[in-house]
Amino acid sequence: MKHLIVVNPNAGTYSEEFENSIKAAFEGLEFEIYKTTGPRSVIPFLKDFFKKETDTVRVYACGGDGTVHEVANGLVGIKNAELAIYPVGTGNDFIKIYGGKEKFANFKSLIEAKAHPIDISKITWPANKEEIYSINVINFGFDAIVGAMGNYYKENGYPEKAQKKYPNPYDYALHHDAMKHGLKNTIDVYADGEKLNSGKILLATLAQGQYVGGQFHASPKSDNTDGLIDVCVLRGMSIIGLGMIIKKYTNGKHLDKPNKAITYRRAKEIKMNAPEDFDVCIDGEMVKGNDFTVTIVPGAINIVVPE
Repeated sequence: MKHLIVVNPNAGTYSEEFENSIKAAFEGLEFEIYKTTGPRSVIPFLKDFFKKETDTVRVYACGGDGTVHEVANGLVGIKNAELAIYPVGTGNDFIKIYGGKEKFANFKSLIEAKAHPIDISKITWPANKEEIYSINVINFGFDAIVGAMGNYYKENGYPEKAQKKYPNPYDYALHHDAMKHGLKNTIDVYADGEKLNSGKILLATLAQGQYVGGQFHASPKSDNTDGLIDVCVLRGMSIIGLGMIIKKYTNGKHLDKPNKAITYRRAKEIKMNAPEDFDVCIDGEMVKGNDFTVTIVPGAINIVVPE
């Protein structure tokens, strides 16, 4: 077996010391270190790499959920590739379903562990010409507005007066945008042809993993080996209604009992459309459109999980 270690040289956690620790961990093995050159640069690199490679290669995504997302997108359908995750991000949401950061932050354990196939979700929409895959969670509505606008304010700035109250651009996006305009979103959601909402929605998650946003146990029943996508839709509500449900949603207790505000399904195909473009978050990657289709891709990735 060969080993390919993917690192982001611009990440805050990257250092010469970290690179030396990689070389020490893989000493005596056939390995290569690939340093990313920008967003999504690893995807074409991996596709080209495996055109010439016939041996099994274990690819180590050293980073956070964004790095895992990009590496997974480069490995979809490649039978002789295995995805190992060395977590150095902040949220590390995807691996929480397997026990979390401590279990994975050891190259020796990752080298010795076995791989098994898991499902992922594929999302398409008319304006986009390349397929994008989700290994964890696709979400839209309230929380996607926070992500999209937070990214915008982080890049372009926001009023200095507001920065004193909300030094974090995502906190500003939460209160300035999502709380004002994101509680009731005109988006229709269909699961295998069944319409899941009769009115506006607060948010929706389409999941293979279970956690999102660093703290929310949004899809506690998800199983990424069952050939299905877990769909959870929360109907549009007031700030008071959000306050009443947010703790259960954070702790993964929102599906414990029937709730008229929540619709939960498992399906192979999800469609969501709206009169106007809306923000969609794909494992942290933000896109925009108004007519999306999400389908299941069974056994598309071989994931390495330490004992």
